[in-house]
Amino acid sequence: MKRWTLPLLAALLFAITACIPQAARPQPPQVQLLAFGLVSLDPFSGRAEFNVNLRLTNPNGFGLPLLDSTLTAELGGVQFRMGIPAVDIPSGQSRDVQTRLSVPVADATRALASLVGGQATRFRLLGELNVTLLGARTTVGPATLLDRDVQISLNFSLPQLRITAVRLDGLALVFSLQAVNSNIIGFALQGPMRVSIGGREVGQAGLNLNLAPGQTSQGEFRVQLTGLPGFGGVSIQTDFRALIPGIFDRPVVSVLEGALR
Repeated sequence: MKRWTLPLLAALLFAITACIPQAARPQPPQVQLLAFGLVSLDPFSGRAEFNVNLRLTNPNGFGLPLLDSTLTAELGGVQFRMGIPAVDIPSGQSRDVQTRLSVPVADATRALASLVGGQATRFRLLGELNVTLLGARTTVGPATLLDRDVQISLNFSLPQLRITAVRLDGLALVFSLQAVNSNIIGFALQGPMRVSIGGREVGQAGLNLNLAPGQTSQGEFRVQLTGLPGFGGVSIQTDFRALIPGIFDRPVVSVLEGALR
């Protein structure tokens, strides 16, 4: 090969690249957050799930075929991984995509407490997006694609409690308690119960019942009688708390009625 061949090839490659400057240096899409919502928070599985709806706008003078990509999602200063689905965005146009952010509860305790408490929490998306240009796979970025505060509205409903069965077993009262959690968050139902029969308090016990999101749980509890019962029905006064340690704490106070069988 002659000495001038390599410089000539280099000059030819430079000329071809100069003809397609935008395609060689694509700009990342502009990202708008359309919605950010809590799907479920389950401290017993150890995961919290969020729906994230985005609008991606292509600022380039050519189509931008995005491939499946994984970005860094930063929530409350803690970083997680979040996938972006493939989408083809024509020049100057927008496409909406929906994805899911899954975070470990143990790693996101502070951010989850902030969100569940209704506070504004910083949310950022960073990294590179995979694209196909001129038949080749490449990336755009790295860049900060999104940086804004997010909030959620948690409409917490108190668990529905019901005594389903009560019986005496010697000097103990045995009863079954049903708890229905209609919320998208799970929690431990904890606290004391004071048991009365016929208006007279006959004993106390403690409850510790785990309720996953949307779950109905039932447990059998035994209360040793420490006083003489009166005549009449069974009444249980509860002083529970719905608790996710470090994240959520709400009182659940009620009076339950039942009858001996």
